[in-house]
Amino acid sequence: MTSRPESPSRSPHRILLTALATLALFACAGDTTQIADAVVQDSAGVRIVQHTGAPDAEPPFAFAPEPVYRHGDSPGDYAFARIWRGILLGDGSAAIFDAGSSEVVRLNPDGTFHSVLAPAGEGPGEVSRLVTSMFAVGQDGILVLDLGQTRSSLFVNDALAHTASILDLRGATSLWPMGIDDAGRFLVATSSFLPGFEEEWLFGHMARYDPETGAVDTVGSYKFVPGESNPAPGIGDVFVSGGQFVYVRTDIPEVVWHLADGTVRQIARWQLDPRYLTEEDLEAIEPILRDRFRFANPGASDEEVESMTKRNMAGHEADLGNPIEHFKSPFADAEGRVWLPTSMPGVPGEGVPPYTVISSEGEWLGTMDGPAELRILDVGRGRVLGIVTDEMGVESVVVYDLPHR
Repeated sequence: MTSRPESPSRSPHRILLTALATLALFACAGDTTQIADAVVQDSAGVRIVQHTGAPDAEPPFAFAPEPVYRHGDSPGDYAFARIWRGILLGDGSAAIFDAGSSEVVRLNPDGTFHSVLAPAGEGPGEVSRLVTSMFAVGQDGILVLDLGQTRSSLFVNDALAHTASILDLRGATSLWPMGIDDAGRFLVATSSFLPGFEEEWLFGHMARYDPETGAVDTVGSYKFVPGESNPAPGIGDVFVSGGQFVYVRTDIPEVVWHLADGTVRQIARWQLDPRYLTEEDLEAIEPILRDRFRFANPGASDEEVESMTKRNMAGHEADLGNPIEHFKSPFADAEGRVWLPTSMPGVPGEGVPPYTVISSEGEWLGTMDGPAELRILDVGRGRVLGIVTDEMGVESVVVYDLPHR
């Protein structure tokens, strides 16, 4: 899973939305096939899955009633301080990055503590508190991306197997790895920007990067962040699935798949009604923002944290009634399905249920409800990895089976 850290306020833009027009079919040559509620077209080699109505399919899988395990709130468990990233591995185990302790922790398939895979520090096999992502490699490989130390570390069988500097990439560009292609090269995309640009859209870039040679091969561009004059409420998000780029604009019901060389392979579209910021949303935002500011500023007094929270809340209150994005932090699971968490202002970066799920072939699989308190980190191999927080604010890792109906 390739999500990135967020700031408490992701965009300062004032948002205005025009009504979403009914999506029209591409007028182009090529084969056209009707399947269920979708029209599938082949336009110059691009598969286009256009859903003709509001899809209402029942997902082919569902959360098991009870979790397989919960780790973090019982005697002898690892004491998580701030769970930030997590992945499921091929053998059923899990790797968790805890930003509070700056450690990567390995859990056994049954949820028992296995080891501290990468402790805090600056030496080989150690990590900073800015681990942006982790990728499963093979059956027992874990690739850790550390922004604070601008390097990647590959662990195999719980031992450090390889380290590569990404300093040349980060020092010369705003690109950062989002995944790996079939040849083992990093697939990278724009991950940061400077505000104040005048264009309607700031375009991001997709590229292939070889850390051994430092070569960067730019293969495509996409709409990344809207300018202040642009009423678009969302941003462009790129992640990687099966060695390919996947692009989602969080305010548009559309997913675009690109091959590693940038070629568009497939587009899926469906229809959604616009959403607007409400008073109920504002009530949920404030305590979460306060908690984030306290975590990001450990030396700040309660008064300073409260002042930061109030200033940020003023911006949200000014946006009351404005449109908000549909999705937050989309990701792909081990089977290639795309998961689109519902965006809710102020909630953690993982988003909330329901989750819109799109197959690797562009088919709309349905919307998945789940335990309301669960924040999903990763999905794959019939399991869901997530975070739950108790009434005392203690975070735990939880895993559910995801059986087919």
